[in-house]
Amino acid sequence: MNTKVETDIGKLTTKTNMKVAADIGNSTTKMIVEDELFSQPSVIRRLMKNPQVTETDLKKNVTNLDENLTVHITSAAIKGTANGLYVIGRKAITTDLDKVQNMNIKLGNKHKHDLPVIMILSMIARKIIKDEFDEKGELAESYSATCELSSAIPASEFSFEKAEILEKRFAAHKHTVIVHLGEKLVTVVLNFKKAKVTQEGVPAIFALLSEDETILEEFNNLYKKKDEEDLIQDNEEITKPIDLKKMKIFHVDIGDGTTEYIYTNGVNPILDACSGEKRGVGHATEEATVLLNENLNGLMKINRQSFMSIVADNTHNLHAEAKDALDIAKGSQANFILEDTIEKVSNKTGNNVDIVVVYGGGSIQFRKYLFDDLKEFADQIKTKLLWIPEKNAVDLNVRGLDILNRKVFFRKKR
Repeated sequence: MNTKVETDIGKLTTKTNMKVAADIGNSTTKMIVEDELFSQPSVIRRLMKNPQVTETDLKKNVTNLDENLTVHITSAAIKGTANGLYVIGRKAITTDLDKVQNMNIKLGNKHKHDLPVIMILSMIARKIIKDEFDEKGELAESYSATCELSSAIPASEFSFEKAEILEKRFAAHKHTVIVHLGEKLVTVVLNFKKAKVTQEGVPAIFALLSEDETILEEFNNLYKKKDEEDLIQDNEEITKPIDLKKMKIFHVDIGDGTTEYIYTNGVNPILDACSGEKRGVGHATEEATVLLNENLNGLMKINRQSFMSIVADNTHNLHAEAKDALDIAKGSQANFILEDTIEKVSNKTGNNVDIVVVYGGGSIQFRKYLFDDLKEFADQIKTKLLWIPEKNAVDLNVRGLDILNRKVFFRKKR
């Protein structure tokens, strides 16, 4: 339960025990705080001077905060030269695409980057400001909050030592975020009572177990039809997601910069059999950008951000060429993911798998390139394929972190 203490000293409002679940994806940062799920593109842009004030109405500025999140960050958790003024997420990608900073999907080392820290601090400050204004219709000059934070880093780079580095970046320091709301500046000071970092993919099993039966509809229809055609009776039908708790599961969590291959016995990860590879939508986009630039014979240089804007704009004169290049690159990445899965199921699990479960934002993008081949592989090794529906696939990790916050990581001891 969140508690709030107000004092008259400097109009300071303090919030305690804010449980924060943060999924720091290469494409999108998703966060759950007090049952609210919200997100921002994982991009930032540094500003050298204060932005020009175009709107002075405080209510409008708070209402539109997600589209105009502008903050000044001061924190020992980031490099000294990185302290400063930023526009965050959606605001960062509306102008000057060549100046935005995003995660380098080829280098990895998410636990060392400043961008995830800046994203998380900014989004927590956003949550505090919107909640306070919604409740009171006004804002104090400053706020202080004590948080309990959980997050995750890719299995391809995970170790307990690296997880501890990221945990300490939050827990060992105070962090000051000044949010720009037109002419009004609001200071938010954040303290992290606890921080817990696990490996991506692991939290998703907890979210899967808590989903309703609709995530199994396509799966059960697919295998019921197959059993009828083959005159085979299924000896272990999955009727509810909680049934997965009894199974050995090979997870394929397809993201933007990495694909996580997680092996669990129920909710327990078999750490030696968990790994990750630099596969995903971001890599397909980079490959496609190279292809498009080659097709243009160097007449213009297109970067990853501008490439995606061309793909999204079906009136752009290069839209068809960009889509074709992306189709080719997605097919290539899907083939890599298929090969990874076959190799890891064989070598990491000894083919001792009850079910292969596919999810993540990339599962939506790659389904048409990957589903049939992965289904054929599952049939060959006498297991099954559960492809999580689009409406559930993207948020499993952040929802799993939120469940872990309440039931495991920060549960109050009786």
